Formats: sequence, structure tokens, C-alpha cells
Amino acid sequence: MISIQNEPQPTDLGDVRVANRAVVLRHVRLHAPCSRADIAARTGLNKATVSSLVTELIDQRLVRETGLTENRVGRPATMLVLDGEPYAALGLQLGADELVAVAIDLGGNRLLTWRRAFAADTVSPAETLRALTALARRAIGRVTAQGRTMLGLTLGVPGLVDPAGAVPLSDALGWRDVPVAADLRAALREPAFTVTVDSVANLAALAEQRHGAYAGTADLVHLSGGITVGAGIIAAGRLLRGGRGFA
Repeated sequence: MISIQNEPQPTDLGDVRVANRAVVLRHVRLHAPCSRADIAARTGLNKATVSSLVTELIDQRLVRETGLTENRVGRPATMLVLDGEPYAALGLQLGADELVAVAIDLGGNRLLTWRRAFAADTVSPAETLRALTALARRAIGRVTAQGRTMLGLTLGVPGLVDPAGAVPLSDALGWRDVPVAADLRAALREPAFTVTVDSVANLAALAEQRHGAYAGTADLVHLSGGITVGAGIIAAGRLLRGGRGFA
């Protein structure tokens, strides 16, 4: 008998379109202002597909036309930039003596920055989770009251974080085997947006790669010091996590 388990499965065209839309949006984020022709040339997507995807992104207010044109031979090309004003993302950071909340829109504009004194290393993980939940709810309420849709929440923790968002060890906080992501999602009543948890070292490395002095660098090591000493590693353009997420 011949097994067919490893044979290619049919591709869902809807999934392909979603993936291509993400490719276009990422290109605009990295290279704006850019034209539709630029996107087609750099991504390998054909011009008709790019034009259709850009129209969708404009309708969703993820991308907008600037009114500027690119100097080129032939018909002027209208330039595109990120819009994203109706959307927001929330970042939380847990330190030994404070909680921090930062909300931004898709264009990277900061909507709020809050800091709250909190000695997480002196209380239980459950009490810390309650404080984080209260801060997150307050920030989400402020942002959504402005008519924005929350796209995601990420919490940075000083310690080891596994792929499920649990913290097997944080010496700085005195934590062992705390299912932070699952508990936070439950406390927020399973919100429609994504809730993720990562180490502060990994998140710092990603921030440097995307927005720091060496933005776009394919290989980067970011060392952080404070209540803990950690390192985040970018290799070949991707965050190096290791088999269990502890690289």
C-alpha cells in the first residue's frame, strides 16, 4: 500500500491572498513611501495582484496614498505609506519595581505611555497578573474609546519564556512555571486580539532590528542589563529562539 500522507495538499486561495496581502503591507512598512510598481518589482507579485491588494489595504485603512508622485519616465506613480490610524497594539513590560504600558498605532505613533510602581518580586504571580490585567484593561479602554481596534497585546517578562508563553523560570521575579499567557488571556476573557508573552531580551532585539540604529540588519546581538542580564539574537533576519525557546 502506498502512503499519501506526505503528498502536497491543495492550497487554499484565500490563504494565499492573505499571505500576499501581508507581503505587500510589510513592504510598505519597510520601504514607504513606495509605489505599486515598486512593490511588484521587489516582491515578485504581478502588477494586477499588487493593485488589487493595495486597494483592499486602502479600504481597510491600513495603507494610504500620499498624493506625492515618483519622478519617472512615463505615467507618474502615486506613492503609498502606512495608515493604520484606526488600529492599535499594546505592549506591557513587567519589571521588578514597575509595570509599563505603551500603545501605538500601525504607523508607529505612540498613543499612550503609562508607568505604575509595582514590586512584582515581593508579591505572588497571581497578584501580579491582577495588576497587569487592570493596567491592560484601562489602556485598552482608552484606545478603543478613540474608535480604534486593538490588534494585539505583547507582554515582556524578565526571564525564560517558552513557546506557549509560560515562564518556567524568572529569578528576578522569583517565578517558577507560571502560565502567564494563558492566565492573561483568561483574565481578559479571551479577547478577539492576540495575546503573547516573550522575554524582554528577545523583544529588545526585535525592536533594535526594526527601529534601531541598525534597522534591517540580518545578524544582530542585543545585550540588556538591569534587574537581569540577557541577550536577544537575530540570525539571518530571524529571532533565534532555540528548540525550547530559551536561546
